[in-house]
Amino acid sequence: MSDITSFEGVSGQPRTAEQLLAILEKIDLAIYNLLNEDKNAGISYRIGERSVERAGYLRWLLEARRLYMQQLASLPAWQVSVYDDPDL
Repeated sequence: MSDITSFEGVSGQPRTAEQLLAILEKIDLAIYNLLNEDKNAGISYRIGERSVERAGYLRWLLEARRLYMQQLASLPAWQVSVYDDPDL
């Protein structure tokens, strides 16, 4: 698949709570694994076109986590419930 060179014709929907929670879980697992990789402490990580050390990658993950948490917190907090009992 070739790279997209324009956003013309591109559409999408806001992420759902379930999608945001799945992204947060992936970030949390990456953080957990990063902190438990003693043997790879000196390697560098790729973030787009940049190469960063372990601490820089951890800061990037934490910032991404903070942004996704903000998106999750901005979703409506109400829930819809349907009861079969008409007296409720």
